[in-house]
Amino acid sequence: MMNSIYASSTQTVFVLLLLLCASIAYSIHIKRKLARSTVKADLAINELKAQLDNNSALLRTAVDGIHVINLQGDLIMANDAFCRLLGYDMDEVMQLNVTQWDAYLDKDELIPNIVKLRGQVSTFETRHRRKDGTILDVEINTVGVDINNTPLLFCSARDITERKAIEHQLRQAANVFHYSQESLMIINNKGIIADVNNAFTRITGYTREEAVGQCPPLINAEQNDAQICLHIRNALDNSGYWSGETWNVRKNGEVYATNLTISRVTDQSGRISNLVGIFSDITPSKRYQEQLEQIAHYDPLTQLPNRLLFADRLQHEIVRASRNNTIVAVVYLDLDGFKQVNDTCGHAAGDQLLSTLATRMKCALRDEDTLARIGGDEFVAVLVDLESVEACEVVLKRLLSAAAASVIIDNQPHQVSASIGVACYPHDGIDADQLIRRADHAMYQAKQSGKNRYQFSQAVRPGEPTDSHT
Repeated sequence: MMNSIYASSTQTVFVLLLLLCASIAYSIHIKRKLARSTVKADLAINELKAQLDNNSALLRTAVDGIHVINLQGDLIMANDAFCRLLGYDMDEVMQLNVTQWDAYLDKDELIPNIVKLRGQVSTFETRHRRKDGTILDVEINTVGVDINNTPLLFCSARDITERKAIEHQLRQAANVFHYSQESLMIINNKGIIADVNNAFTRITGYTREEAVGQCPPLINAEQNDAQICLHIRNALDNSGYWSGETWNVRKNGEVYATNLTISRVTDQSGRISNLVGIFSDITPSKRYQEQLEQIAHYDPLTQLPNRLLFADRLQHEIVRASRNNTIVAVVYLDLDGFKQVNDTCGHAAGDQLLSTLATRMKCALRDEDTLARIGGDEFVAVLVDLESVEACEVVLKRLLSAAAASVIIDNQPHQVSASIGVACYPHDGIDADQLIRRADHAMYQAKQSGKNRYQFSQAVRPGEPTDSHT
């Protein structure tokens, strides 16, 4: 739209200037012809001089560089704008040939071009060389005409160096937009997608035609923080920028992770004109990170938390219990008779027994509790939000039942039991290590008392005998 308006305006001005130049050139021709006459020369010259003065004033105020060249390429007329364009004064510029300022023109092509352009307007781009040697991009409008049977080329030149630089930047930006490996999305001030690039389609599965005009599917997965949209909006309002990780859903329904950056673009008045979203698919790295975390924090056989993760969760629950004035029970569990099964039936059978019992014991706990494997046949659990020490006994009995239930391995039943020791926060200690040590000690007391039972730490009831339960 802007290019067509610019071209129409340029052509209209050029035609008017050509008519003006033709008038001047014709006036010069008549002036020279009449100058030879001794009778009418004075009157004609005076009349033409007045016309030339008016035309010259218009030429001097023209923005474009108006100039006329002959068949040999010699300059026979130019305005001040053309002099400024090339960096010469009028006396210097009138000594030039077109091949001295046009960086592309071959002198041998000059006459054929003038003949070809006779009577018609042509527009093209070329490059001009200034007096100081710098090169300008220019747009030339030309028309070839005959003045008194003399072929001439009337031209207007406009400096488009800045425009060409802008066009180059726009082409570069367009190439970056379309060929970037990161998904780019432009959102208008109404929150609607205005454009997307090829990477957007590759990552999301939505084509440009499907995406443009729709609301952006940026934050659309259950894995995201429920407040993430509010966080993004607040960040854009405060700093104009937000960056973070999100989970989204592809067109085919697959959930994927992204590293997303959203930036606000404002107009000259400071109002939001667009939002630019840039995101890349980081699902493989997130999956790899999850695998590393699984290896670092979970037992590979039972998929239960390991000692490291258990310690972290226990510390967290101690802090929460202190704040809520509740009780946390640390339950240390050791399987009775596991070594015999492992030695008799082999390690594969032992692993199957451990895996099966781990699943059963985890089901015996409440959803809010945690069970971890911290050794060969040793497990530890955290029971949380207890109102009293006795409140954990229901869960302890379920754990004993789960551990004692028969397990079929290679069509043969195998049965073990569990000895359990219990230490409670804050009765038996106020830090994780102390609670684990006392629960471990209570577990050995339960084993010495006959196995298949649970026993509370001595510190639970100061001054009273230790309780043991089967």
